[in-house]
Amino acid sequence: MKKIIDHIADWLVALNERKAKVNDEYTTFMKKRNNGFVLGMILFGLFFLYMAYDLYKEYGKLWLASIPIIAFAITVFGILISDAYKEKLRNRQRTASMKLVGFNMDFNAHILRRIYNALTRYEFLDENRNRFEDFYNVLVHDFDDHGSVLHFNCTQAELKYILEKFKNFKKGLHLSTFERSEKIYNKGELISAKNLSKGYNKNPLTKETEGLIDSFFYFLGDN
Repeated sequence: MKKIIDHIADWLVALNERKAKVNDEYTTFMKKRNNGFVLGMILFGLFFLYMAYDLYKEYGKLWLASIPIIAFAITVFGILISDAYKEKLRNRQRTASMKLVGFNMDFNAHILRRIYNALTRYEFLDENRNRFEDFYNVLVHDFDDHGSVLHFNCTQAELKYILEKFKNFKKGLHLSTFERSEKIYNKGELISAKNLSKGYNKNPLTKETEGLIDSFFYFLGDN
C-alpha cells in the first residue's frame, strides 16, 4: 500500500511541476512582444464579430451589423493611442530625470591648460575649432551657462582612452555620460559610447599611444 501511495505522490509532484512550467511558459509568452495584447484583441474581436453576425442574421441590415465592428475598431484605436501616450510620457519623464547638468570636474584652469595643450599639440583635439575656454567650459561649468562643445579629431579607440582618463577624476562619470552630454564630437559627429567601445575593441591602442596619452595626465598622479 505504501508503495502505491508513494507512486501517487510522485505523480502529483510531477503534475505540479509540469503545471508550474506551463504557467511560466505561458506568462513568458504573454509578455513577449505584446503577445498578450494581440491574443486579447483576437478574442475580443471574435466576440464583436459574433455580435455583428447575430445582428445581421436577426435583422438582415448590413449597416446595423457593422456597428459592433466599428465599435471594436474605435476601442482598439483608443487603446493604442492611450498606450502610445503613456509610453511617450514615461520616456519624457525618464529623459527629464536623466538630464545632465554638467561634468562639473574639480579642475583649475592651470591643470586643464596643461591637458589642453598636450591634446592639441598631438592633434587629438582640434585646436582650430576649440579654444581653451571651450575646453574649460565643457569640463567645469554647467552646460546651461555656455554653448561650448569639444571637437576631437582622432580614432574611436584613442578618444575612448582619453575620456576614460578623465573618468578617474570624477566619480560616476562614464562613457555614456559623455554621450548624453551631446557636448563632444569626433571628426564632426557626436560621440556614441557604443561606437567608442566597439572601435577600441576592434583596433586597440599600441602601448606607445597609451603611454603618450598617459603622459598628459602624469602630473596629476594618474599613471
